[in-house]
Amino acid sequence: MMCRVKKSIVLALAVVGVVFAQSAAPRWQNIYPAYNGLAFDGSTFVAVSGDGLIRTTVDGETWQNSAINDDEGGNSRRIYAVAYGAGQFVALQNSSKYLHSGNGFVWASDPTALPSNVPWKHIVYGIGSFGWEFVAVAADGVTGRFDEDYWERVSSGAASLSHAAYGAGKFAVVGDGIKWSGDAFAWGGTSGASGQIAVAAFGEGKFVALSKNGANAYTSEDAQSWTSVSASGAAADMTDMVFGGGKFVAVGKAGKGCYSSNGTSWTSFTLNENDDFTAVKYGTNSFLALGAKGSVYKSANGESWTPLYGNSVTSYKQIAFGNGKYVAVGDSGVSVSSDGIKWERKSSAKNLTGVAFGANKFVAVSDNGVIISSGDGNTWTDHNIGEAVFTSVAFGGTTFIAGGRTPGMPAQSQVVIYTSANGADWSGYAVTDLSGWQTSGEYIASLCSSGDKFIAAVGGGATKALKECAATGSNVGRYWSSVPGLPDAADGYPMTSAVYVNDKFVVLGVKATGDAVLINSDNGTSWTPIAIPNIKGLRAATYAKSHYFAVGDSGGVYAHMSGSWIQQGKGTTNRNLSTVYSDNNAIIAAGVGGVILHSTAEPTSVKHASTPRAASSKGGVMRLSRLGRASTVTLSFTPNSAGAIAVYSLSGRQLYKARLGAGERSARLPERVMSNGSVIVRYTGDGRVVSQRFQLVR
Repeated sequence: MMCRVKKSIVLALAVVGVVFAQSAAPRWQNIYPAYNGLAFDGSTFVAVSGDGLIRTTVDGETWQNSAINDDEGGNSRRIYAVAYGAGQFVALQNSSKYLHSGNGFVWASDPTALPSNVPWKHIVYGIGSFGWEFVAVAADGVTGRFDEDYWERVSSGAASLSHAAYGAGKFAVVGDGIKWSGDAFAWGGTSGASGQIAVAAFGEGKFVALSKNGANAYTSEDAQSWTSVSASGAAADMTDMVFGGGKFVAVGKAGKGCYSSNGTSWTSFTLNENDDFTAVKYGTNSFLALGAKGSVYKSANGESWTPLYGNSVTSYKQIAFGNGKYVAVGDSGVSVSSDGIKWERKSSAKNLTGVAFGANKFVAVSDNGVIISSGDGNTWTDHNIGEAVFTSVAFGGTTFIAGGRTPGMPAQSQVVIYTSANGADWSGYAVTDLSGWQTSGEYIASLCSSGDKFIAAVGGGATKALKECAATGSNVGRYWSSVPGLPDAADGYPMTSAVYVNDKFVVLGVKATGDAVLINSDNGTSWTPIAIPNIKGLRAATYAKSHYFAVGDSGGVYAHMSGSWIQQGKGTTNRNLSTVYSDNNAIIAAGVGGVILHSTAEPTSVKHASTPRAASSKGGVMRLSRLGRASTVTLSFTPNSAGAIAVYSLSGRQLYKARLGAGERSARLPERVMSNGSVIVRYTGDGRVVSQRFQLVR
């Protein structure tokens, strides 16, 4: 008798397209994402950003971060554009994958046949000759079309493209002229329109387009033949346009925008002139416009606009809190907030480097010798000291100290120290009158106070160097001495950031190589080191919620937990963080490009809800089983309407597709499909799109 030994075959679930949204969502809210696109599904706006974030809102006032799940458990790539149609949101990023969601709150990623790192400009949904389609346009003139089966790359024949619109059964793409198509497979030229076209939209039976210079408007009923007219009152450099509420509304660079009820006669307006607006949509009886620096503006009629979020400080350096207000300072001024979430610009003072609160007053310093003060954070008074590079300011006892160095090369500079009891009247010490400082080569890089003493991090090439002085008595700020008890672990580290928070001194030391160490003390005398291995580019640190936090380049936020530094969910991937503030139950990090991250949550040691690659194939939203040579995919739910099961290779090539009727949960896959080893199975229908990746292990 002959026995046949069968090979063991295991189906392993490699990636779950939809996992637990709560744990995967970032715990840090980015107040001002670099918005790139906006979509609306009839009830909810969905915005995408260059920070790699997707956010949702109903009214523009309250925003929620969405969960993005891919095979790394998150997302770190720039997202260029988003559109809604066929019961799903679709977004494109600088990746060989696209993102999709049935509700805007939980997103999965799937492969496309499109090249990675393409700077997509816009995406639009429509019903083409072969059914529903998403059509995306890129700066190099390429279009990408997606239906329920596949993504394809199609050349438009234009040298460049910037925008797209759909209407009357036609797609129109604009940029270097205007092209049209009924199926997005082949693009035809148009008559009556030439030159650089910026944006297009469809409304009330016609297409309307605006030239890049704002001089001309073009109209068409069929997307093929266009009429050119002078666009009186239109604005130049528009980046997005929509039709809603009986008006065409466009927004663009430097906060400019314009509206028209007929597409030919236009009226211009200005939003935040410090922001380039990238997206506008109409929904719930109002327009919503978003900027590349995080501005959010709302309008009921497209004419009068209300700023909901309007960031304009280009780079934040420090944050302070007092009298119920947060004050953040940076390169181009002062921003003030009562809740740490909504900020308003209150001063345009330049090159501010530090801010402190004391004696019922805010004081901010700059690197050009200016000190400004304010009692309420709204109105500021200038106090020009003269030639000085102020790096920091602190309040202790009854005295402000503004510290820094003289202009010139830092290594040859002299320390600069000015003091004031009221923040308005300042007096300085000559370096020869100071005790404890060298006459050159040393200066204050960062300054903080516990109330009874000031501690300064020493700049100028010194390592493991902190100085202190008493905050009470006569001649505050004059007599300094070296801080005792600094640990050996700080040897070789220049001390770059010093804060006193929650009854602790927290000092960050960073080498030129990017290596960092944190030292802390309850009394300024006995210090404890905390190593920070394998983390580069840190800029600032603080203590909050019983944990140490450090922030730095590329939006990195780290919490020290159970002896290790754990990276927290990122709020931005391409903007550096230079400061972090903690008090009043909030932690706020800020930095380059006006980025502000806000959190009231406890730190977490688990960033995402991930599924092990060896997990059972019974988990997730689908199950793949095998009997003999046949494989069957089964949904974990029963659809109420018809849908489809499609199988793709990891390169995005469709291998198989089967229809599922209402109530049907399973589809049998041909043997050739599973011979590919790893496949992605996607179900589309019943108001949802879900995907999973399966790997055949022999």
